[in-house]
Amino acid sequence: MRIVRHDRNHPYAVKLGELKGINAITNDPKLLNYEIHLCACGLSQHKPFCDGSHAKTANEEEGKIYIYDKDGVRHEAINEYSD
Repeated sequence: MRIVRHDRNHPYAVKLGELKGINAITNDPKLLNYEIHLCACGLSQHKPFCDGSHAKTANEEEGKIYIYDKDGVRHEAINEYSD
């Protein structure tokens, strides 16, 4: 088992038009304005893309550690580690 810490509760939004060198590939405004959302909470079943699973983290309490099981159910962990 591996435990990975994720502190962010919303995805990273990447607008294709902001990527370095994209203008060498396309100048289509529709593509340049297109956004992809990358998972930052660690719960998405479609990594690296966000599937909205971060909504489960909305009411987590600051300073507590949570474990989400394979069904996405949250459990509070014993916090023996701190920053």
